[in-house]
Amino acid sequence: MNTVNAIAKVRFSTAKPQRVQLHKGPGLLAEMLCMEAGQKLRMSAAEWIYYVVMGRVALTAGGRTTHLATGQFAACAANEAHTIANAGEGRLVCLAIAPADRSHTQKG
Repeated sequence: MNTVNAIAKVRFSTAKPQRVQLHKGPGLLAEMLCMEAGQKLRMSAAEWIYYVVMGRVALTAGGRTTHLATGQFAACAANEAHTIANAGEGRLVCLAIAPADRSHTQKG
């Protein structure tokens, strides 16, 4: 068993979104996505699960945008490249979980 104080690992940068790895095993990858207002990440077309710890998210996939707030959850399909953005005026902290065997971000 591996335990981590995820909140203690949260960090932010005005230069770019921060991806804080919490766990990487043979089957799963768990990260905290930490974003300042206006920041976004393009994610790979892997299956992703998101849980909003703090803030507001705009999740865009397949030409459709869904807005999530603190405490809400979303899942993206394995064949669905998508963008996750901080849609609020404050900071965003989002737990992201995906299969560990793929590359998970796209440049840009």
